[in-house]
Amino acid sequence: MPWIALVNKPGTHIVFKIRDLLSTLETGIKVQEPFDIFVGMESINAIAGIILRRFGKVKKVCYYCSDYSPTRFKIKIVNNFYLWLDKMAVQNADFVWDVSPAMQLARINAGLDSSKSAPVIHVPNALFKEQISSLAFNKRIPHTAVFVGTLGLENGPDIAIEAFKTVVKEFPKAHLHMFGGGGKGFEGEYLTSLISKYQLEKSVTFHGFVKEINKVSFQIKHFQVALAPYRNIPGSIRLYGDATKIRLYLASGLPIITTSVPPLGREAVEKKAGLIANDNSEEFAKTIIQIFKDSKIRKGLTQAAIKLGKNNTWENTYDNAILKM
Repeated sequence: MPWIALVNKPGTHIVFKIRDLLSTLETGIKVQEPFDIFVGMESINAIAGIILRRFGKVKKVCYYCSDYSPTRFKIKIVNNFYLWLDKMAVQNADFVWDVSPAMQLARINAGLDSSKSAPVIHVPNALFKEQISSLAFNKRIPHTAVFVGTLGLENGPDIAIEAFKTVVKEFPKAHLHMFGGGGKGFEGEYLTSLISKYQLEKSVTFHGFVKEINKVSFQIKHFQVALAPYRNIPGSIRLYGDATKIRLYLASGLPIITTSVPPLGREAVEKKAGLIANDNSEEFAKTIIQIFKDSKIRKGLTQAAIKLGKNNTWENTYDNAILKM
């Protein structure tokens, strides 16, 4: 439809939501035999499934929620509509699949009556089997750290870089590897200016966006520590969602340094696979140096990371979810 092309740019657009709703309804109405399970990613698709269930086209509806924030949109009327759609999906689906247990708590704090909610099943993000592989503790490149993910401000890539201005004073050959792109010019402008400012040209390498995720998994398992310096920004979806980069780190058996923002980061720390630092470069530098210096701490974190990440496959995630329905 030519008119959709007018808004075909990054962001949330109502016309695309209407398209998703109508196309799902159209497809569902055409089926002869009803589906046993309808999994709707995002509330609008789950609501389409709820409508199809009413017409006998599906038997059970799962609302699969990959991200949530009670303050997702700055415009109040838009945010209220977003919350209403989520509420309708949560209350009328047969099951809710949340990627993080923090989501339902956030809904309740935002006013959801938990007694009216469909049963919630934790369905965390995962990886493919070939991505889950680690190196022996003593075969990793000394004094190396890695950052994986988009280079936007909320993910804290600048915190990682600024931390290394202190790390290299203690370990001159220390190296930070950064995988990812995006960030609306953050990489090309601000981040490269930081590298120049602190004379880190030989200590920081940008690998850019790597399309083959298996290649990223293969490369990062050679490093000693992984960084997830999420900024504590009020209303950020990072406060309630699942942290895929941390799952990638765990799958490679990497000790993690993160902030208190991601729920999965806190879980990793509870399981002795990581350490928490405040979202500033001084704290991250101090923690990186601590892990580089103390082989006993590093070995313990590595072993715990391997244990926590070894079974995190998509097969296990979905098998467990379906068994709980």
